[in-house]
Amino acid sequence: MNAVSCPHCKTPLEFPESASGNQRFCSTCGQAFVLPIIDPGSAEIPPNQDPSIQSLNESFQQFIEKGSKQAQTILKDLNDIPLKQEIIPIDHSNIQLLLKDFIFWAVSLLGVIPLLIITVEQVSTQLTMFALFFALVWGVIFKKFIISDTGTQRLAIASLFFTGIMGIWLLLFVYRFLPDFYLGMADSGNLVISLFGYVIQVGLFEEAVKSIPVFLAIKWFQKDLNPLSLITIGVFSGLGFAAFENLHYGDQAVGNTYAKTLDYGTSGLVSGVQNAMVLVLLRSLSLVFCHAVFSGIVAYFISIAQIRGEKKGALILIGFATAAILHGVYDWLAGLQPTIAALLAGFSFALFYGYLLKLKAARQEPFGA
Repeated sequence: MNAVSCPHCKTPLEFPESASGNQRFCSTCGQAFVLPIIDPGSAEIPPNQDPSIQSLNESFQQFIEKGSKQAQTILKDLNDIPLKQEIIPIDHSNIQLLLKDFIFWAVSLLGVIPLLIITVEQVSTQLTMFALFFALVWGVIFKKFIISDTGTQRLAIASLFFTGIMGIWLLLFVYRFLPDFYLGMADSGNLVISLFGYVIQVGLFEEAVKSIPVFLAIKWFQKDLNPLSLITIGVFSGLGFAAFENLHYGDQAVGNTYAKTLDYGTSGLVSGVQNAMVLVLLRSLSLVFCHAVFSGIVAYFISIAQIRGEKKGALILIGFATAAILHGVYDWLAGLQPTIAALLAGFSFALFYGYLLKLKAARQEPFGA
């Protein structure tokens, strides 16, 4: 027999093990209660209780107990961890490292500057800033990774804005005095005449304008220059020309979209917008690169002429002819066979890179040394 107290009147009672878990009535107060289970392993399941429910309740109880222990452990660990040091890994020592870390600043500016540009209200200003942004991105790539020029960037930035603003204005001014048949050769239906026009009109005149900062730098800042820095100036001049030229082509794409909308309605609008998007991406990414390569080739031959000190005119003429032909043929092919034009752009860069390798193999000294 087993002893138990009535939960209602506290009267001591006895019951056999076989009755454990069953309901009984107190002999004193008459209230019903359930006898405790003495041997859970051998006890009978109380009437009307599903074994699966009992197992689920036990599992849930174990889950609660385990979760409670884990929560207490996590709270204790959080109290022990120095959160400021773990969440913000910046202190006096690594601040100095971050300030000198090129990769950190390059990636940060590449990701953040476009987000800042769109905070400007005027769309025209946004477009100008984006054009300059992509030009400067290519400028950093050329200066640091391709040319490996460690010289000052002051003259390079100045050449970008000079050609982008004054150079393009000068080119358009000169075009006003050229005969119409000469300016119209590139648009001729005759492929040979068109090719000739792209080379001697578009290629030659644009490369001539882009070379102006190179000659000005030699005249006024020769002591601050070395061959690689002079090429950097030429590359940045090409980037500036392309950046500001892209603004013109962007406006032209908007006009074409409007014209298509008037002619074809909604389908014309969709087609015009898609073409404009492709044009903007193409000119911002690849055509900026092409202009930089072409003007860099001219700057290379000017630099070589300065180094050798003889046959300067012939070397400079070779540089202009090479860049003008590559530039003109690329523009000509772009409207006929873009795939071949893309391959020509790749060949032009390979040629430019080969020039750089040849130049780097020689000893680099300032022109004024």
